[in-house]
Amino acid sequence: MNITKIILIALLVISSCQSNLNKVEADNNIEKITWTSNDEFPSIELCNELSESRLVNDCFKNFLSSEILKNLNLSKITIEKPLNDTVNIELLIDNKGKISISDKVIPENIIQMISNFEIFLDNAIDSLPIVLPATKTTLGVSVNSKFQLPIILKSK
Repeated sequence: MNITKIILIALLVISSCQSNLNKVEADNNIEKITWTSNDEFPSIELCNELSESRLVNDCFKNFLSSEILKNLNLSKITIEKPLNDTVNIELLIDNKGKISISDKVIPENIIQMISNFEIFLDNAIDSLPIVLPATKTTLGVSVNSKFQLPIILKSK
């Protein structure tokens, strides 16, 4: 019985040491993954032809905005009052270029006026094409990235 207790204590000590080593290794990786001006934002082929990273980023956001609005297809929706509001979404582009919503803020008046808006938005994002993921050039790998994109809805 004493041997069993000794083995259990030894296993606990070893596993706690392993746990601390993993934490130190994870902390070191976080330090390596700071964004630099040489790193590449997510993009599409057309935007990559631009020379400045700011222009590439703006081009990509404009592409996403227009694709999302096209995919939303709210032209058949009838609303009773004028609408002028902004939906804020946080997009996640994974290291394979798949786009998904990681967070969204939909004002209550949009939900009241367009009851299925959240479903329309989710479908619009799911219909987006695969894009070029962000690249961490110092590591030479594609990485996940997040950014916010406002969608302005206006009607007369």
